[in-house]
This record gives sequence, structure tokens and C-alpha cells, in this order.
Amino acid sequence: MNVPQWIPRRADAAGLTLATILGAASLALVRVLPSSPYVSAILLALGLGAVVLNSPLRRIFRLDMPGADREPDVYAPGLRFCGKWVLRLGIIAMGLKVQTSFFGSVELALIAGVCCFTLPSAFFVAQTLSALVGIRRPLADLLAGGTMICGASAVNAIAPISGAHRHEQGIAIAVMFLFSVVALFCFHPIAVWIGLAPSFAGIWSGLAVNDLSSAIAVGTQMGGSGDVMASAAKSARILMLAPMLIMFSLIRRDGRPKDGLPSVREHLPKFVLGYLALAVLRSVGDHILGQSAAWASLLTFDNLLVDLTMSTVSAGIGLHLGLRMLLASGAPAVAVGGGAAFTIAGLSLAMITLASRGMYAAAGLVGGTSLLVSMLAHRMATSKSKEDFALRQRFLRGSPLALAEATRILDGLEADNALDDEALCKIINQLHPAIGELIPIRDSPLPHGEGCRWITYWEGTSGWALVAICREPGAITPIHAHPHRLLGKAIEGILEELTFDQIDAHTYRLRSRKVLGHNELVETPGLSMLHVVRAVGDRAAIDLQLRGPEMGSPGRRLRTKIDPLSLIVDATFEAELEVDDRPGQGGEGASVGRPSAQTAAGA
Repeated sequence: MNVPQWIPRRADAAGLTLATILGAASLALVRVLPSSPYVSAILLALGLGAVVLNSPLRRIFRLDMPGADREPDVYAPGLRFCGKWVLRLGIIAMGLKVQTSFFGSVELALIAGVCCFTLPSAFFVAQTLSALVGIRRPLADLLAGGTMICGASAVNAIAPISGAHRHEQGIAIAVMFLFSVVALFCFHPIAVWIGLAPSFAGIWSGLAVNDLSSAIAVGTQMGGSGDVMASAAKSARILMLAPMLIMFSLIRRDGRPKDGLPSVREHLPKFVLGYLALAVLRSVGDHILGQSAAWASLLTFDNLLVDLTMSTVSAGIGLHLGLRMLLASGAPAVAVGGGAAFTIAGLSLAMITLASRGMYAAAGLVGGTSLLVSMLAHRMATSKSKEDFALRQRFLRGSPLALAEATRILDGLEADNALDDEALCKIINQLHPAIGELIPIRDSPLPHGEGCRWITYWEGTSGWALVAICREPGAITPIHAHPHRLLGKAIEGILEELTFDQIDAHTYRLRSRKVLGHNELVETPGLSMLHVVRAVGDRAAIDLQLRGPEMGSPGRRLRTKIDPLSLIVDATFEAELEVDDRPGQGGEGASVGRPSAQTAAGA
């Protein structure tokens, strides 16, 4: 029986322990250092991880500088676990931080009205600027979402949905804190100059400052009820995290296995339901148990859990932040994040100032105009043809491709009748899945041999398909030959391949045996090559494959009493040839790896 993904395994221990230690250390440092709105546990954890990676400490911990993937570093499984499941736990726990008791009807109407215009405007501005400066759309999503909602927490929540890479997570978090610091210096003088009352200035702080602690610190600078109103406005933005995640899950569907028209339920991140459930519990609990010591203790524990999980996740991100990679992507990200931050701060200030003077129609007009202009700019800058051209240029430059990007490249090359061997090899070499893109293969119930699962991510009209194989520790295939060509590489774990020659009708020989290097391109020509693949070690392995058109006959499999792992190179053995009846090997193509085929098979 497969262990659920959210339960850590022995292979996860090293990375999970290292990230947790750094996350806990950041929490301890925040409590020891003098209180300052310029310092947060999340930022410290990110910095600690980056220092360990980019200093001589890396050799002490035996860390490898990460490339597009972290393999074969021993910390890789645990750091992936942090980026997926520890993150989801933290987001769920954040639901208890939503304080609806702050809201009065007047304040709620003002906050809702301003958010209706500022949040989408910030999104469109971020996407427009990202297209102009040439950064990946997933990074733009992180910068937009972090600015729109709640800084680093929103960045972490969006990452597995938008298809971002971990170094992009780290860059976006750093940008969020940069503009939170800018707000700490600028907001109070601007509010005083304009003459905003403390309550309205507090609402502006809560609606425009990225980081929670910085938003409240800025609100406190305003005096009077500024801190309370900043908390209220910030809670309203945090509450918007759930609908924003749903929105991103619906508009960022590329690169996932699809079957017909996906429903909202199929694309709704399950952890959002937990977040919403705890937000409702907070509202009910505040109303019924607001003065209870037990309720206060529960909220204190929840705050600690959120702080620890988010610090652990941030430490894991820092352990992916190579200095060279950070410098290469930092300046464009700052430009995009700055544009989004300026939009949300300037537009919310204008609307709140007008509303505070009773000019509600003018406030609505300013908001509507800004939203319309940003939408038009976004449409002009981010047409599908321009996105496809930018992606094609990244592909030609040899940049890493996420699964979503690779499937778009495959579609385009196939449409141009340019899907030749050179292009196929280039795609598989540059293919490096983003956060969350491999969850479908980890969850796939479709068997591909003992201890193996597989799924189809893309299938073209030319007969080529992009599939992924997930192999449990120690899993081994039978001796087999594919009824199609195959180009593949291991991206997680360690794989060993054994190849065989046929001597006569019943005699075979072990030709070679080797452990495949991480990201090493492997090619099998089809029925002429018999081989065995197994996952080595105590952790699962995943390989990505581009499999070519079917050859018109089913695959082959050897039936023998000999354990192939016991053979030495050049050893011979007796075997009987039979048809390989495993799913996807009988000549039926990669379509059996689609979700519809799994459902039909009773998955």
C-alpha cells in the first residue's frame, strides 16, 4: 500500500530536519533581537538558508549548488516535502488568523470597494510589466499575488499553483519585504502631508503594505486607531487569499493532465478548503468563545504553527537561492514588484482620500479608470502570440522549461511540423518541472509494473507524447522492449538500467549495467532494445519521457526464472518471449495514461 504523500518518509528526514532547524533558529532570533518592523522570521529564515548555501557552510552540510533541480543532493526529498506539504499545513493554519470581529459596516464597505479595484489593477500591472521586462509568468504571478494579498505568505501559497520554481519563490519573497520596508519609511509622511485621519490612514496601511507585521507597524505610526484599522484591512486582504488561489488554479491550468472540461472542484486546491474551514471556525469561535482561556491558547498555538511552518518553508527556499541565480533575476523582479506595489499603494490612497471627504463617486471613477487602463495595457502586452514568441525565445536560448511551458513548445513545434530529433532532445534536456507539477504523477493509480505509476502530460497528433514515471524505492520493471521510441531522463532519485541482447530464440545476454546520471539523456530505439529499469536506494525516483509514435505491434517482455539483478555483464540465460500487456506497452499509445483512461480502468 502506498504511503500518502503528506506523510514524511525516511528519505525526507535530512532536508526536512535542516529546513526545520533553520526555521526554528529564525524564530528564536526574532525573539532575541530587539523588536523591529524591518525584521521578520520569514526573512531571517530565507537569509539563513541562502547563507548556508552560498558560504563555506555548504561544504560542512554537504550541500550541492542547485541547478534547475536539486538532485542528487541528499536533502532534495525533504526540501521538496517542505515546499509542498509543510507549506500546505501552514496555509491551512492561516485560516485561524482571519479576524472578522474587526469589521464594522462602514469600514467593511470601504475596504471591499477599494479592494475591488486595487487588487485586479495590481495583477494586471504586474503581468504587463513582466511581459515588458521578460520574466516568466509564474514569477509575475508570485509578485502580483504577494502584493495583492499578504506578502510572503501569499507568494508561498501561489507557488505550487502558478508553476513557479523555488528560486523564483525566494526572489518574490525578497521583493515583498523590500517594498514593505519602503512603506515603513514613506507611508506616514505621505498620510500627514495629505491630511488623512488616523483611521483612514490605518485602512490604507492595511490595504497597501505587503507584509502583515509591517502593515500593522505602519498603521501604528499613524496614531489613534490606525493600528486597529490596519489590522482590520489586512485581515480582509488575508481573507481574499482563498478566492485568489481559486482564481489562479482556474487560469493556470497549462501542463496538467486534462480530460474534457475540468470543473472548479477538480482544480480547487484542497488546502484552500482547510483554510476556509478554519476561517469560519475563527469567526464562530471569536463570537462564542472570545474570552475563553482555552480559545486564546488555541489561537496562540496556531500563530506559533503558522510562524514555524512558514519559516521552515522559507528556509527551504533559501537553500535553493544560489547567489548567481538571484542576481540574474533580481532587478527585473524588483521592477515588476515595484510597479505592482506603487499601483496598489497609489490607487488605494487616492480612493481612500476621496472617500474620507465624501467624494464616493469620484473614488469609484478613479478606481474604475485605473482598472480599465491596466486591463487594456495587459491585453496589449500579453497577447497569446507575444507570450508564445517570448517562450520560444527562452526555449532557443536553452532556458529551463516547466512542464506547462514544454507542452506549449511541443504544440507549437508540432503545428509547424518541426518536431524532429534535435527539437525533441532539446526539450527533454531543458525540461525541469516547477513546484506542484509532479503531484499528478505522485497520485496516479495507473500501474506500469511492480511499484511504478505513470501518467500522460501531453499527447500530440504526431504520435509523440510526454509522460512521467514514478517508481517506488526498489521498484523494477520486467525485461521488456517498448513498441515506440523513447527519450527520457531521471529528475528525482536514482535509476539503474540493464540492457540485453538476444542470442537466439531462447537465449539472451546481459549487455550492460549502469546507474543513470541525474538529467542524463537516455534513448531506447523501440522493439530492438530489451532493458530493465529499477529505482536504486531508499527513495522514490521520477523520470520524464518523450515517447515516439507506435510501431504497429505490441511491446515485448521476457519471462524467465532468473533474477536479472543477479547477473553479471556478458552472462547468458534462458527466457521465453511474450507480449508486454502492461498499460501503454501494448501498442495502444500514451492515451491510456490520461485521467479518462484511469477512470475507465476503475482508478
